[in-house]
Amino acid sequence: CVFSLSLIGRALVGYTLKPREVRTVRRTFKDILTFIPFVIILIIPLSPVGHALVFGAIQRFFPDAFPSCFTERRQNLLNLYESTEFTQVPVKETTQEKFVRLLEAFGFLLVDNTKKAFNKVSGKGEEK
Repeated sequence: CVFSLSLIGRALVGYTLKPREVRTVRRTFKDILTFIPFVIILIIPLSPVGHALVFGAIQRFFPDAFPSCFTERRQNLLNLYESTEFTQVPVKETTQEKFVRLLEAFGFLLVDNTKKAFNKVSGKGEEK
């Protein structure tokens, strides 16, 4: 919500929003509007089964009436994210393998910096 407000502020100043930012603002605005009926339904004294039936009917007949965090697409993204979380698997590496990896990284940095310096001296880096 705060991010969307900052995007709206930037748009008011004259900044042209990117399509992704426009989608974010629209989704946040829609979520705020759809949140109000959800709160009202939750406040109504119904049994848990009654709430499940009401929300099931809403989802069946008005699928776009749910806030975006409850949509199937967002739930699938959440499941995908949770399934790909990093696990703490120790990497068993000998001292020699660590030293070889360190030398490879140093060699890569040396070659990369040498290329950049050569391009800067020869004037090829200025053609962008």
